[in-house]
Amino acid sequence: MKIAVISDTHLTHPTENFRRHMREFFADADIILHAGDMTSSSVLDFLSNWDVRAVRGNMDDHDLRAALPEQRVETIAGKRIGLMHGWGSPAGLEDRVLNSFSDVDIIVFGHSHNAFKATKRGVALFNPGSYRGDYRGKGSIGTIEIGEEVTFRHMMLGDV
Repeated sequence: MKIAVISDTHLTHPTENFRRHMREFFADADIILHAGDMTSSSVLDFLSNWDVRAVRGNMDDHDLRAALPEQRVETIAGKRIGLMHGWGSPAGLEDRVLNSFSDVDIIVFGHSHNAFKATKRGVALFNPGSYRGDYRGKGSIGTIEIGEEVTFRHMMLGDV
């Protein structure tokens, strides 16, 4: 099972680069998890071409905020995956999202714009970073592959 993971797209509409990146990196994804801050509902409309599970972020428009939950738990390939955007300062963000869920194997989150993976208290934490880029201007996305083992991978995009 291949899960595409994206967050913080911060787009007013699906750009040609976004469409190309989605086709190039996620064509074989079974599911897409979006951890918020799409910004515009037209991005969700485009992502609906896939099996997308998403949450709202703090920068999302009114339509997205009305349509998407703040957090959710999905069972995918036998793993319970918590999904939320996150809030506040990047310092301590991992602990805040970890404390927001119970009985999950993996937590996917965004907000900080920093690609991150770690295991705390037996829970895998994964932030794909920001599609639109971090403080260095480089965008990133991620994948989670669930088989006999669970593999987390970040992919740097360069200029988006």
